Amino acid sequence: SQLEKPGWNTPGYADSDWSKAQIVEPPDGELTSQLIPAIKVVKTIKPVRILNPEENVYVYDFGQHFSGWTRLRVSGSKNTKVTLRYAGRVYDDYKLDRRNNQSAEQTDTYILKGEGTEIWEPRFTLHGFRYVEVTGLPGRPRLESLEGCFVRSVVETSGSFTCSNPLLNQIHHNICWTFMSSFQSIPQDAAERDERVGWLGDPGFVAEDYIYNFDTASFWAKWLNDIKDSQKPDGNVPFVSPLHWRDASSVYSDMPAWKSSYPLFVWYVYQYYQDKRILRQHYDGLKKLVDFLSAKADNCIVSCGLGDHMEPQNSFSNFTPKHTPVPLTSTAYYYYDAWILSQIAEILGKAEDAKYYSDLAKNIKEAFNREFFDYSTSQYSTGSQTSNALPLYLGMTPEGREKAVAKNLVNDIIMGHNGHLSTGIIGTNALAQVLSKWGWVNIMYQIATQTTFPSWGYEVLRGATTLWEAFEYCPQYLISLNMKMFGSVEKFFYKDLAGISLAEPGYKRITIKPHIVDDLKYVKASIKTVKGKIKSNWVRTSNEFQLDVSIPVNSQAKVSIPKMGLENVAVKESGKIIFGDGSYLGGVAGIIAARESAQYITFNVGCGSYSFKLGGTLKKPLIKYSNLELSGSVKSGEPFEISATIENLSSYNLLPEVKVYYDRTINSKVIPLGDGESRKLAFTIKLDETGDHKVSIGSLSPKNINVREA
Repeated sequence: SQLEKPGWNTPGYADSDWSKAQIVEPPDGELTSQLIPAIKVVKTIKPVRILNPEENVYVYDFGQHFSGWTRLRVSGSKNTKVTLRYAGRVYDDYKLDRRNNQSAEQTDTYILKGEGTEIWEPRFTLHGFRYVEVTGLPGRPRLESLEGCFVRSVVETSGSFTCSNPLLNQIHHNICWTFMSSFQSIPQDAAERDERVGWLGDPGFVAEDYIYNFDTASFWAKWLNDIKDSQKPDGNVPFVSPLHWRDASSVYSDMPAWKSSYPLFVWYVYQYYQDKRILRQHYDGLKKLVDFLSAKADNCIVSCGLGDHMEPQNSFSNFTPKHTPVPLTSTAYYYYDAWILSQIAEILGKAEDAKYYSDLAKNIKEAFNREFFDYSTSQYSTGSQTSNALPLYLGMTPEGREKAVAKNLVNDIIMGHNGHLSTGIIGTNALAQVLSKWGWVNIMYQIATQTTFPSWGYEVLRGATTLWEAFEYCPQYLISLNMKMFGSVEKFFYKDLAGISLAEPGYKRITIKPHIVDDLKYVKASIKTVKGKIKSNWVRTSNEFQLDVSIPVNSQAKVSIPKMGLENVAVKESGKIIFGDGSYLGGVAGIIAARESAQYITFNVGCGSYSFKLGGTLKKPLIKYSNLELSGSVKSGEPFEISATIENLSSYNLLPEVKVYYDRTINSKVIPLGDGESRKLAFTIKLDETGDHKVSIGSLSPKNINVREA
């Protein structure tokens, strides 16, 4: 600060003794306009408290993890040195926990001029933090002495989501702050440690989650150019772009699924923003990449790669997957890259290429199923969640086997992992896509609302305000506390709970199809698209469902209203009955047609705003219990079996909790029941009290059992 020249930034300052700028040769390359918004301070964050772990050491808690720096207000003697150190956590004694900073110093130092109140912020650095340790302050600190400056590329927020479940709202908050922190002209990995680079892979698995929340067309277009610029002549692309890594020689390591971020973002930018230019600009680069992967493949199987990164294993997550073989994930994305390229070739009118890459995708799919699919059990490889979810998501499962594979996936989630995921970043993205598609949205909701490890709620209950690199904080593993790669649940909020999804590139056609799950009473969501704003707000009671939607100009939509298991349903729009007695009655401008299915009434609508209300009468119970079986007599404390048959009478999948009663509930299981499915369910229990007792399952009449002395 003492080197500052008074008045240097005011008119009339005499700068004749300054050195002149030197003329040099311009850099190589093409000079183009900047595609993305500038990086700026977008928000000032006030600290919520000051901690004092030891004498003359003060730790400011900003209550939120974010990227940026701080603005210091200080007065004191000349040459006083104030040091600020940044971190995401503190120890129990409030001292700064800097372990996961790795080799990043995350330290700022200011030397006072000694002239009144001095205001300083370091504009040529970046930190990731929630806590700032301040030492060297003259006197006692005040809350207003330090402000947080949230710094990022000024990418416009385009989505909003809120619902009746506070946990989901906090998870949504954490995801959005993580994504915002990553906007640093590249999709930056981790601002708090020595990994401020643009990893591929991570953003590719959460691409749609970014796009639902932010207007990122120009941001991704710029980053795709970075990837294109860093592509080798043989087609290989690095795992970080722009090129910057600790060891430059390893940046092109074999990580096929990570390299898929290149075709994925080309495809998603086209799908969501209807920008055909992006397809033309990167077509040759994508061909080179797919041809490079083909050279790596052995009979269409790609064996190298990182695999399902950060899958939960026992009580912690691991960088190396154990549940799912690496060749399965690598080959799956090799297939998807070829499939995307075949679609792009067709759109661009390159018929010969379209056929070639379509045939390649078909050959990869056949080889994949030969290698990994067990036709006798309808599951892939180890039967892990990722093994089954990924081919379902990418459309690789043999026709007619999808429902059985989905059921195996569901059984593993419920029976094998007590309603939790066991997936890394590849599998988690796949789960968020396939469970609702195959009628198990209630299971995805259960996964999303868990609060025990591994889950997003587990992080929330431990104070997380952004997403962690893993589902638990492991200081010994240097886990980042602000990393985007598990943000793939966000698309579930928008696509399935709010029901907003793309039906044709650029939202020319839209689907609004909200799902009803467990205790969720309302959802409010909107997104700004290239066509305009789309809104889906719903609220429900036991026998009514209100849905307000907005469809932008030049778009059409299919709006599906859930029947909630009701019968004799009728639908009104702004108070006028438009559907009743199983027939479309019409009479409202913009609503073209309607049809009824087992679970929904679906209307074809044009642009405009609509307010639908569905009502009906409650149906008989959807679950039927029968065939209660148990022993007539057992010894006290001796385990015995009680069983019953449970049948799903509905036309959709259910997830009932089946209970065993003995004066009270003594045991229960949550089981997945497909539409129309019947299954026998057995419990092993024991009773200690001797005498005659009555035991039952579900709604069945109880049976007597005699408990004898042991």
